Amino acid sequence: MLRADLLIFLLSAVIGYSVLSIRLRHREEGRWIKDSYVTALGIGFFLWKFSMLIFDPLEALANPLSLLYFSGGQRGLWLGALGGMAYLAYKGYRNRPLVQLLVKSSVLAFAAVQAARFTMFFLWEGSLGWKLPLCALLSLVLSIAAWLKFDFPLSSFAPLVLWYSIGSAVFPFLDGNRHIVLAGFSLEQLLFILLAVAMLVLDSIGSRRNRSR
Repeated sequence: MLRADLLIFLLSAVIGYSVLSIRLRHREEGRWIKDSYVTALGIGFFLWKFSMLIFDPLEALANPLSLLYFSGGQRGLWLGALGGMAYLAYKGYRNRPLVQLLVKSSVLAFAAVQAARFTMFFLWEGSLGWKLPLCALLSLVLSIAAWLKFDFPLSSFAPLVLWYSIGSAVFPFLDGNRHIVLAGFSLEQLLFILLAVAMLVLDSIGSRRNRSR
């Protein structure tokens, strides 16, 4: 029987791919972007699913069947995300003229996947809390904004990612079961705070360049 989290992952990935396909349907570079998306998802899924070999190798080797029934949890999810992003960064480095399109496509696909994933988890778990629906709404807003601004300069995406990162750092406070690692923040929150700071710096640099012209 397919686990619920795996089914949600697959359905969310299909939704993200569908959104990209529709948005890129008239672009020659669409196939390259979609192929990169599929490969990045495959790398991310593999690292997430088998991350027990990295985080708990003794247990995984002692009980190999556990790799079929268990995933790497939150740590594995972040490992998979980092692996997928590293692959996309490599692809962008190898094809620099398409870097901006690749970044915008990644933001759009990520937002669509997250909106679908949070919504399905909310419906599956029947949670009464606010974190999942708010995260789903935040991701949906980002996906719509990224869709509408897709043909705008890449700099227009910085404020979108900034506000998304702020929301993603705040909403986990609604989850009393989050795993705190530093100063009351979870690893997820800390990473989004770093991303928000990075977007703030980039947006500030872009604004200064525009004023100096």
